[in-house]
Amino acid sequence: MRGRSTAAAIGISACFVFGPAVAETASCPKANTLGVSRIVEIDTTGGPGFGFEHYKAIDFLQPKEVVLTFDDGPQKFSTELVLQALADQCVKATFFSIGKMALGYPEIIREVAKAGHTIGTHTWSHKTIRGLKTFEEGKDEIERGVSAVKRAVGGPVAPFFRFPTLQDTPEAVAHLGSRNIAMFSTDIDSFDFKPQPAENIVKVVMQKLEKNGKGIVLLHDIHKTTAKAVPMLLAELKAKGFKIVHLRAKAPVVTLAEFDAAIEKDAKGLPSAGAEKAMSSVVKTIEGTPTADELAKTSAPEAAPAAEAAAPASLAPTSATATTEVSTTPAAAGPAAPPVAGTAPAPTPVETTASIEPPTTTVGKPAAAGGPALAAAAPSAPSQQGKSMMQRAKEIWELWFGK
Repeated sequence: MRGRSTAAAIGISACFVFGPAVAETASCPKANTLGVSRIVEIDTTGGPGFGFEHYKAIDFLQPKEVVLTFDDGPQKFSTELVLQALADQCVKATFFSIGKMALGYPEIIREVAKAGHTIGTHTWSHKTIRGLKTFEEGKDEIERGVSAVKRAVGGPVAPFFRFPTLQDTPEAVAHLGSRNIAMFSTDIDSFDFKPQPAENIVKVVMQKLEKNGKGIVLLHDIHKTTAKAVPMLLAELKAKGFKIVHLRAKAPVVTLAEFDAAIEKDAKGLPSAGAEKAMSSVVKTIEGTPTADELAKTSAPEAAPAAEAAAPASLAPTSATATTEVSTTPAAAGPAAPPVAGTAPAPTPVETTASIEPPTTTVGKPAAAGGPALAAAAPSAPSQQGKSMMQRAKEIWELWFGK
């Protein structure tokens, strides 16, 4: 019989989610998806262990509940496909990332974090801790992995750890306990690292789940076969009435300064999350088809094209469903002060109400003299629905000054 502990004794609190499928992204919940039925917060003080293959003290899952976990990533294509499959079903999972892999694909591990999944660690280079000569080598593997994954994510990660090959040592267990890092084994091993069809992975997992009734499932997001199996597995879980539990940590992991410094050479200039420049601000297509990012940037109000900037501000077209007022109150009595060299004039205040379509404004340009009068007398512009900012500005210009 499995050992059991109460939620109070082990520091686990649960948030039950009732009703339709639930997830933390804006597009979820979606109708007829598997979703997340319960979110569990884990207090990792003292380094508790989970997964009955090795740690039999804590049983927090109810019948038909499943925790999905993925090891060894991130990896190009396969992790991305896994993320897409999870998003399609509004499902959340826990990813145990290898330090080297995270630093190798920081953009992918950050997508994992952005999607609301929980990220734990899986050593620096996937060395089996039990196979190392000294505990200091094992400690180095553990702590470099923690520092590297956090560095790659550019934000907090969970104090959740899984031993490579699921083999621990007494020294490593004690160390993780002193660091308040929880250890995760598994209840259901998919053995998806073995060459086999994706359908077989699904079959093995479902057979074990139906026999066990619930469990923490171990998968690997580095394998293309696993990525192919995940959509099928989620469909089977939903069809058989299983529910997804999402794990969260009560507090993020705390890295050690010496290991933060040790992995910096491997970060190779990786900026922290939020410090990166948008690629379209560094690289610009001057011949050929611009990228989607470049097109989005040029169509934004702050990147108004030159033709629009040349048009009087008061001539900005408005849609039939938007009311726009341009303020003409002077900043102060008397002549306007000349602009300071190297600075742009203050933008004209714009007030919009009941706006369904954003009104077009000229950013950083003062209103033309007599602007309100000109605006009132302006001939009616052709329908602006579905036209780009460049087209609108061009049409207004031609209405007033000809082609």
